[in-house]
Amino acid sequence: MSDEPAGFEPGDGTPVHDEALDALMAGWVTASAEPIDVEGALAQVNARRRRETAAVGDELAARRQRRAAPPVTALWQRPVFRIAAALIAVAGVAAVMRMQRPPAATSYVTTTGTSSAIRLADGTDVRLGPGSRLTLQAGYGTSHRRVTLQGEAWFRVTHDVARPFAIRVGATTVEDVGTAFLVRESEAREVSVRVAEGLVRVTTPSAARDSSVTLRAGDGAVASATGIAVAAGRVTASEGAALAAGRLTFTDASLLEVRESLHRWYGVTLHMDDSVLAARHVTADFTGEPLSRVASVLGLTLGVEATVHGDTIELRDAAGVPARP
Repeated sequence: MSDEPAGFEPGDGTPVHDEALDALMAGWVTASAEPIDVEGALAQVNARRRRETAAVGDELAARRQRRAAPPVTALWQRPVFRIAAALIAVAGVAAVMRMQRPPAATSYVTTTGTSSAIRLADGTDVRLGPGSRLTLQAGYGTSHRRVTLQGEAWFRVTHDVARPFAIRVGATTVEDVGTAFLVRESEAREVSVRVAEGLVRVTTPSAARDSSVTLRAGDGAVASATGIAVAAGRVTASEGAALAAGRLTFTDASLLEVRESLHRWYGVTLHMDDSVLAARHVTADFTGEPLSRVASVLGLTLGVEATVHGDTIELRDAAGVPARP
């Protein structure tokens, strides 16, 4: 057998018919169900190559674009949003702290000649007298109900066994046991308490020991450095109504108490040239009368001569006028 490929004549390249090869090709063509479309197959192969080449080019272009573009930062990672989130967090913490923080101290103040009706958050009603100050201590209404008073005030307290209502007046403490009552402070550090309803406990440090008494409806008391003097059954229902309405009312009140109240209500000074007068007591009810009328009532009640000199009421023993003890 020759080394040259079958079907070609060596030398001139003229095809040579090989019977075996022809027979094989004829059999294969006959066995094929359809004629072979070589050009169509080649076209499909080229189309697929173009698609693959285009896909590779698109991927390379995308990679180059990603390398060229700046990195994208998530919205929550941007500095401005981090700052905003921090501020919101701080505001939230501050709001929680405000809700947990006990209320700050609060003061109510009146000027000479004016009173003020106050409703506290726990439902307690207060009539703060003229020239007076009521201070709710920090945390009032949460863990306690403690207040301090300078001057005078009428209280109708909403009772709370777990948080008793306690008033500090100088060195004296007046504690509600479910009631309505008046508290007055004098310049001489005397504290007058008058109970219209319920019970009140009064405690004050005396020279020897702390004194404590419980007053019932109708009782009055004066607390001082020497102890507590109780006057049982001296407070009437009409006096309680007058005090609740903001009227200046005295029932068997000492002149020291009267003097302080007149100064707050009228801005006047009560002057006495006789020390004996200071021990006397007054029962009177004033509803906005002029100062001359107030002086006349005091004079008739005490059995003395009362005259007005500017912003002073002067009390003197009057000849022939019996003075009440």
